[in-house]
Amino acid sequence: MPIDYSKWDKIELSDDSDVEVHPNVDKRSFINWKQRDIHEKRQQRNIEIKSILIQLTMYAKLNARLDSLMEKLEPLELLDEKKVKETIDAAYDPKEKFDYHKLKNDKGEELRKGLRDLEFSTDEIESMPPYNEMVEDLFTQVKEDHPEVTSDGDKLINHLKEHRAKIDDILSKQTIKLDSLLQEKANLISSDDYHTGFDSSFVNKEKEEAEAKAKAAADTKSKPKSETALETINTPTGQSSSQAQEVVDEYDQLNVLPETAAFAKIPYHQLDKSRDFLLKNSHICTENQKDSLIMTAFDHQLEGNTNKTKQVVHQSLILQYVGQLSGNGQVRARLLQGIEMFFSNLMNRSSPVAAAFNDDVERTFQHIQTRCKIISEERQGQANDDESEVPVIQLRSLDDSTQLTVNTPFEGSKEHEVFSTKLSKEMQDAIKTGDLDEVNKVFAAMKVEDAEEVLEIINECNVIGLSGYLENEEEFENLKAQHGHGNEDEEETAVESADIEDTVD
Repeated sequence: MPIDYSKWDKIELSDDSDVEVHPNVDKRSFINWKQRDIHEKRQQRNIEIKSILIQLTMYAKLNARLDSLMEKLEPLELLDEKKVKETIDAAYDPKEKFDYHKLKNDKGEELRKGLRDLEFSTDEIESMPPYNEMVEDLFTQVKEDHPEVTSDGDKLINHLKEHRAKIDDILSKQTIKLDSLLQEKANLISSDDYHTGFDSSFVNKEKEEAEAKAKAAADTKSKPKSETALETINTPTGQSSSQAQEVVDEYDQLNVLPETAAFAKIPYHQLDKSRDFLLKNSHICTENQKDSLIMTAFDHQLEGNTNKTKQVVHQSLILQYVGQLSGNGQVRARLLQGIEMFFSNLMNRSSPVAAAFNDDVERTFQHIQTRCKIISEERQGQANDDESEVPVIQLRSLDDSTQLTVNTPFEGSKEHEVFSTKLSKEMQDAIKTGDLDEVNKVFAAMKVEDAEEVLEIINECNVIGLSGYLENEEEFENLKAQHGHGNEDEEETAVESADIEDTVD
């Protein structure tokens, strides 16, 4: 079995005495050069990280102040430098500027690991310009570069928006570069990483457990399927099918993690909040969580809540796009880079990525609406079928040669008294029509128990009778022999009647 040395990859020994060099190269000199090179690269990397951190922090503060000014002041008021200064000083601390130690205390554990060990001298912090002054300098710079804006507030706003868009583009690119530098920094162990590791009685495993659960949930779509097949093939004959089904259900179940549910509630137009949330909870960017979330969109649509449906569709597709962009891997650095890259394109409305994503959201939303409409119709049809299967009583003749007749009893008879006193008005009216179909319509509206009682009353008053016809002369002779009465005239009439019926048949 080959030996795996990958666990030593993060160790970088700048004074490795076992290093092999060319015979013509002095070993001691080579080791000194290697030490110097490693330390210089490490120092240069930290300088770049510090520079990007300052830039990201400053530009974010600058954008916030620009947005506030353009929101509070009219175009003509923006031309007044005094008015601009008064407004911005009233809204923000005029002395506020970049302060690493304050940033570190405010962010706490939220500050990424590679940014917690930076060193800023007092001179570096004191030399930072206040954010309000940076805004004033920006106004001055725009007026110098574009003299026409000094008398046109609308043009000034347009140039400020152009400048702000450039800042957003720089922020997205620098964020990706910062991720790359921090990943490079984390790949190698230096003396700065040495710390006491086992003097605490409490170990916080919350984040690791959440990532482990997400990874386990993501694996249920691939690995468990093959395991399920093996269970089915090798199942003993005595095992019930319900047990096998339980195994399938266990692996096919889609569960929405609490973090995913919280992400789904972020309004879809607040892209910055969605990005920040995913940067802290990148473990939910999996195909499994996307599928779990999209299933809840069907539930919302079936309930008639189209707003929630579109909200969930938008957020679930973000998980899908980020996952695909990151290769659906579990490497956090790639996920973070994918998140930054995707949102930088999504926030740019002119980007083809944003257009394709929005089209995909609309297409998926329309598909869910169509499917839910079909599902609702199928459920309604099934409900109607269930209702139509309610048993009812209908009067029909079992013999094709006979038919049921409906007769109203003669007035004054005992049957008519039963007919008029015990039957409902609707049934009486139906019987008076002499039409069996009308009687059956009244029966169709009754429960079986009530219809049976009405049927007994109908039998009591002899409302329903039988009528038939003789198909040939032989049947007539048999009937005459049974009754043993009648005269020749009646016989002739009966025969003629039988002949007529036979013709009709």
